[in-house]
Amino acid sequence: MRKRVHHLVLLVVLLLAWAVRLYDLTDPPLDFHPVRQLKGAITARYLYYRWNPRATPEEKEWAEGLYRRLAQLEPPLLDALVAATYLLLGREVLWVARIYTSLFWVLGGLGLYLLARRWMPPWPALTGPLYFLFLPFAVMAGRAFQPDPGMVMLMVWSVYTWVRWLEDDRPGWALAAVVLSTLTVVVKAYAVFPLAGALFFLSLMRDSRRAAWRTLWPWLLFGGMAAGLVGYYGLYRGLIGAYTGMWTLPMVKFWTSPLFYVRWGHTVIKWLGGPWLLAAVLGYTLNPRRSLLALGLGWVLGYGAYALAVPYQAMTHNYYHLPLMPWIALGLSALAALLYPLLLERPWWAKVVVALAVAASVVYAMAVSVRQLREKDYRAEPAFWKTLVAQLPEGRYIGLLQDFGFRMNYYGGRGMDVWPTAAILELQRVWKGEPQDAWSLFRDRTRGYDYFLVTAMGQWEQQPALREILTRCYPVVMEGDGFLVFDLRLPQRSSCSP
Repeated sequence: MRKRVHHLVLLVVLLLAWAVRLYDLTDPPLDFHPVRQLKGAITARYLYYRWNPRATPEEKEWAEGLYRRLAQLEPPLLDALVAATYLLLGREVLWVARIYTSLFWVLGGLGLYLLARRWMPPWPALTGPLYFLFLPFAVMAGRAFQPDPGMVMLMVWSVYTWVRWLEDDRPGWALAAVVLSTLTVVVKAYAVFPLAGALFFLSLMRDSRRAAWRTLWPWLLFGGMAAGLVGYYGLYRGLIGAYTGMWTLPMVKFWTSPLFYVRWGHTVIKWLGGPWLLAAVLGYTLNPRRSLLALGLGWVLGYGAYALAVPYQAMTHNYYHLPLMPWIALGLSALAALLYPLLLERPWWAKVVVALAVAASVVYAMAVSVRQLREKDYRAEPAFWKTLVAQLPEGRYIGLLQDFGFRMNYYGGRGMDVWPTAAILELQRVWKGEPQDAWSLFRDRTRGYDYFLVTAMGQWEQQPALREILTRCYPVVMEGDGFLVFDLRLPQRSSCSP
């Protein structure tokens, strides 16, 4: 009977976690890192028209032209799944991506529960998945059209299947771990750091008469991850050297700055929760299970190496810290397992109070998530971009646009070269070591263009040098609610001529 109750509660938790992510399902995917989500949408549309036998050559060429403006890093596996669904439905239905990514995240929660059950009773094992599934940040990130939800899910199941093999030697579990871990690294390369750390330390701590390394499976496991990383990102895409040369080597200077570690920690605490992080640390350090401690140590060391490899993103991109969430969740379950015997000694009413408190916390977290999803309505965005594109004068454009021009690309159906954001300009100073003169930059970037379009008004305010050049030197030929168009062909002063 108790086992049925546990299973029923787990099922309800998983269904609720999936349901809250499907709230406001059809709103455009601009609520969480729209650059990443629109990139997936543009790629899925390209694949849909490419595979659709009913698409005209003009439609295929149009979709491909917009897609070619993207810089593809990860393989478009999720994008292909969404595009295949478009084919089944007969049209683009962008919100199906949310259904898939939400399901991936929930399956990751199930994997976390099963993993925690290897060391602890059912109710404590459920504690960590509740955090993983219902933290408002996890709700937003766990439904986004980007590879990260699938990557996190695969990480969890890779660790789970490897733990099962370490326990009973069944080849099926080892083979599953090899396949899942290799796929995890292919889905997103940086997953190799925390995943390899966790799997390596688990293998070292194996409780058996013979070491795990005397078998073939660990070599296949780590060889598969290395092959996926080098094979796709190195040999096939040629990205390892280029990406490292752009985002790691020039950023090593951050390692010696205390501000880097402060901003890294601030990002983690802000989005993942400082109290939860502290509780997870206590769970790992106080729990007597050596294999659980090894898993936690390897995972967090790998995560640390991963953050050092991308220091800029560690400071600025909250979704880069999603691989730490399963680690925190397992630590919370470990702490709950230590407190659980104390609860069992309490009278029945104390257990009811704790159960009601946990249920109220879940309801509150769901309410916060729903409020966040309702804060902004993006349904007017597609019409804005279609209308704007239709009324723009003919000519070559460069623009200061939202999301690197991806909103115009997807909703307006027009690609446009973009002026760098303030953050990109700052990064260019880091890469080059010195700032470029504003006039020289403007002349270099706008040479050959007829018009300068401004729609990102926040960025417009953050770049006074650009604003001064355009307003002093070039006439406004169009303006409306949320946009300005400057004519670059007619400088109003001789000193403004390129």
